[in-house]
Amino acid sequence: MIRIRQTKHLLRALDTSVDALEKVLSNTKQYYKTYILHDPARPNKLREVISVCGELRTLQSRLYKRVLLPKLVPTEFSHGGIKGRSIKTNAEAHRGSAFIFKADISNFYPSIHHSRVYRLFANNFECSPDVSRICTRLCTYNNHLALGLVSSPILADQILRPVDRRLAAVCESASLKYTRFVDDITISGTFDIRDSGFAGTLCRVLRENGFRANPDKFYFSSMEQASITNVRIKDDHLDITKQYADELDRQLSDVANLINNEVFDGPYYTPQQILGRIHFVRWINPGRFRALYRRFRSIPWMRVSQLAKKNGLIERKKTLEEVRKPDNRPEETYDVQKKGCEGVQEDVSRSGLEGPSHE
Repeated sequence: MIRIRQTKHLLRALDTSVDALEKVLSNTKQYYKTYILHDPARPNKLREVISVCGELRTLQSRLYKRVLLPKLVPTEFSHGGIKGRSIKTNAEAHRGSAFIFKADISNFYPSIHHSRVYRLFANNFECSPDVSRICTRLCTYNNHLALGLVSSPILADQILRPVDRRLAAVCESASLKYTRFVDDITISGTFDIRDSGFAGTLCRVLRENGFRANPDKFYFSSMEQASITNVRIKDDHLDITKQYADELDRQLSDVANLINNEVFDGPYYTPQQILGRIHFVRWINPGRFRALYRRFRSIPWMRVSQLAKKNGLIERKKTLEEVRKPDNRPEETYDVQKKGCEGVQEDVSRSGLEGPSHE
C-alpha cells in the first residue's frame, strides 16, 4: 500500500519543490512528443507512441521507481512489464495443456480514463485527494494512460487485479489455466474451450470492470498449432514459432543467394539484425542455437555489406516519425473544476493542481 497522506511527503519522494512541480504540470505539453511507429513487418498497422523528456520525464521516473515499484505487487497471473517475468514465463504457465483460447482487451491504455487512475490512488492506494491529483497528472496523457509512460503498465496491472482474480477463479474451477500479458489474455486446458462458454464469461467480466474484449481477435486452437505471445509449446517444451523459424531460415538463405549472385528476394537485413534474431532463438530454445550460429559464422559478412552497398540495398528496420502538432493545440484538460491555490493541505500544494474530484 502506498498510503501517502501529505503532499510534502510526495514532494520529498520526488525530490522536488512545489514551485518546480507547478512549473512542469502547468504546461505538460512541452515535454511530450508523439511518434508514429512504422514496422516494415506490419506496414498496414501504424502505432502511436509518445516520448517524454525533461523535468516531466524525471518526475515520472522518480514516481515509478521510488513510490510505485517498491509498493505494488502484481498478481501471479500477470506477466507483461513485470521484472522477472516475460513472454517465456507467460507461455510456460500453459505447459501441459492441449487446447487454448486467446483474446485481447480493446483500446487498452486509452480506455483507462484519468478518473480511474485517480480512484486507484485515492481508494486502493489510500492517498490523500491532493496526492492523488498530482500522481494522476504525472501518470496520464490526454486524460488516460498511454503507451510510452513508464508508469502505465504497473498502474494498468493494478486496475486489472479484479479481472485477474475473477477469471483465474473461474478457470481454476474448471481446471483451466489463466494468464495475462498486458492486454493479451490466454486460457488453456485439456478440453476444447471453443464451446465451453468461457468467451462469454471473459466478455462479461471485462465489461463489468470497464473494459471490452475484441471478438474479432478471439482465437481457439489446439496447443500444437498455437503460439502464446509469439512462443509455442512443442512436446511440452518452449520453442520459437514455425513462422519465425522459417523466416530466419529464409533470411540466411537470402544472404547466401546475394553472395552467389543468385536471386535475392529481400528485404535486406544487417548481420546485427540477424544475429539478434538468432540470440532470441537461443533465449527461447537453446537447443536450436548452435546450428544457427554456425551457419551465421560461415557467412562472409564483410562481403555481404559490400554487395548490399553496391546494389543499393537499404536496411529494413522500425522507424519513428514525429507527429507535429499545431502550436495552438490546447493543453490537455480534465473534466473537473480547477482547484484554487489557497487553503491546500498544509500550504504545501499551492500549485492549483487539478484532477478528478474525490468523492
